[in-house]
Amino acid sequence: MKSMLLRDSVKKASQFQKVLHKDPTQAEKLLEERRQLLEQAKSASEDDDSHSKVSLQSHWERLKRDENLMKRVLSNGASLTGPDNVENVRTMENMYELQEANSLDNSIRGTNELLERALATREDFEYQNSVLQNVSDRINHVALSIPFINQVLRKTKSRKQRDVILLSVLISTLTLLFFFFH
Repeated sequence: MKSMLLRDSVKKASQFQKVLHKDPTQAEKLLEERRQLLEQAKSASEDDDSHSKVSLQSHWERLKRDENLMKRVLSNGASLTGPDNVENVRTMENMYELQEANSLDNSIRGTNELLERALATREDFEYQNSVLQNVSDRINHVALSIPFINQVLRKTKSRKQRDVILLSVLISTLTLLFFFFH
């Protein structure tokens, strides 16, 4: 659930970037919606998960940067009139910096999600390994407790090996015959 809330926050951030100079009131609404999403994600996050804390912290920092940008845009008159104005140039520079920071945040977020998936997969493999080890131990215990099962397993193993050797000899002979007479 937390990851879904954070994805929604990222969507709101990209919408914020698009409407910031066109419609400041809409941008303010998006900022407030993002704040609410992040508060919900904070309440849904686990306290002992350090990765979750770092991810959530980066979202909060991005929200603060966007709020500061919003304040600057509103103080400069909410729209850019031309590149001659020093304030407008600074605002544009801030926009470029913010876009770079957003792209870095997105890269970090994607990497963090991949790491979360990899850790979950690793835990699943470890669990499966323990289950399979348990099954193997039980089978070995049963094989040792009943003597004739062990003998049957040895005979089937030797028959398998004999069959493999016979098949490999037959296939190699046929392959050689094919090359000689073709």
